[in-house]
Amino acid sequence: MAYADIDATMARGMWSPPNGAAPQMLPDQWKDNPGDALRTDLPDKTDDELVALGWLKVDLPSYATKGAVFFNNSYEWNSETRVYDATELESFEKEQRVNYDTFWTDLLDTDVYTTMKTAASSALAANTLLTEFIALLTDAKNGAAYTTKIQASITAILAGITFSTDELAELQTLFDSTGMSAVYTLS
Repeated sequence: MAYADIDATMARGMWSPPNGAAPQMLPDQWKDNPGDALRTDLPDKTDDELVALGWLKVDLPSYATKGAVFFNNSYEWNSETRVYDATELESFEKEQRVNYDTFWTDLLDTDVYTTMKTAASSALAANTLLTEFIALLTDAKNGAAYTTKIQASITAILAGITFSTDELAELQTLFDSTGMSAVYTLS
């Protein structure tokens, strides 16, 4: 049964039932129609057998499935088309979705941060840029993101510190995976 081995059931992913309802884990019990017999065999079916019964495996919208565009949209299940419809978020909604905590934590483990720290230790201008950026990120992590100032700080850092192509790619990936790219640009 599905809930007897919840880990195995969760590993099978999310499925939309034949009636087009929102994706769910495979249930222990299911009736296609009110007069039908109760099915208890769905968790034992293969993916191909479930598809033959009208079930549809669905990937939930996430950064892993949608890429950086995930942070630009809200997603609503469409029971007729059996896909998630994307609606672009307003600017303030995109700003609320940025994960500043993860951005900061992951930034600390990058070559980009090592380069910034090295530059800051040898040049007062770079030190000032990095200090300001860290202060602005701290404010953002505490719920007070000054987006215009953060963008200006990013732009100043990119103009004042030389990064390799690999480091810029690493930074872009970090921006994309934390929602920063929905609000900020690396220019």
